Amino acid sequence: MDTIGLLIISAIPTVIGVTQALRFKEKADEEAKKGPKWFNLVCVTADEGDPLYGAKIVLVEKKLLIDTRENTDAFPFKGLFHDYIGTEIPGLVSHIGTDPPALNWIYVEDGEVKYGTGSESKGEGRIVTPWSYKGGLHLQDKALFYAGNEVEDGRWELRYGENHKGKKVLIAMATIENGES
Repeated sequence: MDTIGLLIISAIPTVIGVTQALRFKEKADEEAKKGPKWFNLVCVTADEGDPLYGAKIVLVEKKLLIDTRENTDAFPFKGLFHDYIGTEIPGLVSHIGTDPPALNWIYVEDGEVKYGTGSESKGEGRIVTPWSYKGGLHLQDKALFYAGNEVEDGRWELRYGENHKGKKVLIAMATIENGES
């Protein structure tokens, strides 16, 4: 009788753990049914008075740029994390326009942050994965983004790498609620 009582008492933590795991899985499944989590990207600097602070990340001519202009004609980054082609490694994609609506992969080549189709994102010297978000956008577990040269009035290069010449910036995400862009 003591053995049976001991077995019953020792089984209680297992039952509780299984129940909690099932509840967690149900909650995760519910979240997954809601669909992907779309977000915009913005630039953040140490100085809130800096013109780059809060600037939008936009897509222009196959590059991601920091746009400080209030009324921009550029297409804003609107993306999400998605497993990169044929892998389970998180890549980063963005809409590139509305007519037609299409997604492109975000990658880095020679320090420039670019976007392109699956075939354009592949190639020697291109860093495509893994992307993550840990208090700021990371590529290969590093947040090495900076504002490079001003390419036109109010637009700056978004660059990535350790040997940078420019202002270090944090790339923050703003989650898009359903219906927003």
